[in-house]
Amino acid sequence: MPPMNFRSGSIVIVVILFAALARSASAETRSAQDMVKECRVALDLLQGHIEGNQENALLTGECIGYVQGAGDVSLAMADNVNWYKVCVPDSTQTITLIQKFIAFVDKNPKYTLASTAFTMMLAAEFPCRGK
Repeated sequence: MPPMNFRSGSIVIVVILFAALARSASAETRSAQDMVKECRVALDLLQGHIEGNQENALLTGECIGYVQGAGDVSLAMADNVNWYKVCVPDSTQTITLIQKFIAFVDKNPKYTLASTAFTMMLAAEFPCRGK
């Protein structure tokens, strides 16, 4: 599978995202720990360490859809408010964001909501320099 960039669009991602949304319509109340569990499966699947069965594919879709969606929302927020600024390079791959999200949650268990943890991870990992 070719690497996916943070802003790249793909029919496969759209299909996976719809599958993820069908399974979990309440992403805003998703716990960070639950999302990390799904993202660990995603990493294992994307790296070829586990079987690509339906359950693993669904969990991978949820993670990828969440990470890309939360990333897009965070970038939109950064463009529209003065107090939150992140500068995620366009070349940043989704798998990199997943890895950084997992590491952030592991280090910062006080952030219990996935949305808060992801937003804080972006601010910590991708601050705007000189802006």
